[in-house]
Amino acid sequence: MSLKKGEFIPAIVKRVARYSFKYGWHGRYQNWAQALGQTTGYNANAVLQRVSAAASKVKNGQAVYERDGIALNHIEVFYPLLSALLLVASRNNNELSLIDYGGSLGTSYRQNFPYLNHLSSLRWHLIEQQMFVDEGRKNFEDEHLHFYYNLTEVLQQDKPQLLMFSSSLQYMEKPYELLTEVKQSGIEYLLIDRTAFIDEPEDRLTIQKVPPAFYEASYPCWFFSEQKMNAFLQDSYELVFGFESGQKVTLGLEELDYTGMLWKLKSNH
Repeated sequence: MSLKKGEFIPAIVKRVARYSFKYGWHGRYQNWAQALGQTTGYNANAVLQRVSAAASKVKNGQAVYERDGIALNHIEVFYPLLSALLLVASRNNNELSLIDYGGSLGTSYRQNFPYLNHLSSLRWHLIEQQMFVDEGRKNFEDEHLHFYYNLTEVLQQDKPQLLMFSSSLQYMEKPYELLTEVKQSGIEYLLIDRTAFIDEPEDRLTIQKVPPAFYEASYPCWFFSEQKMNAFLQDSYELVFGFESGQKVTLGLEELDYTGMLWKLKSNH
């Protein structure tokens, strides 16, 4: 499954956690088409230019780290994610091959590389929307980081041990179809990070409205039922550990935590 236009949501928006009631996540829509019809989308080219400019500063030594299209002079280490990456590597002869699904131009790669560069092998496969892949291949690939249009393309070249969604699965039109594809791939570990779950029997489809301080945009976003998601994954995976991602989102009047989960494929699969 490829990232289609309208399925990529820029990291700068994913990280917006709290703002006035007018913005944020609202509504309860019956299907993707209904929600999409009430949204404006976003200017992907403008976002690409902003992220690329910040990432270029890191590449050229003018900044240490890029997050949300902003160049920073320090790296924000997220230890639960790093722990998961090191755990998988330690169980695979100090080698790590992973898929970063919806990973912009390599933000998480640059965030974690200083703590992974001792590995005997590191292969970071990043799947993104076409214009980001084109830009990534042109300006940001290196010996470890490579860009791809879809999962099939990666699996034709490598057998990754881990696939991670870092605040990207909830912006997919058909997330369970994508997860089924991941199950069938035989990838041993699945990491779902920076995702808010609800205590309801069914998923809730909302519209996310972005504050104009970032830019004016809106698009569909899922809030997954925790029990439904767990039931869907547990026929193939067992939970290794869960963690809080350190951010909150506001759904209507309810405040929810961003959380993460590392899953391991069961031995009978």
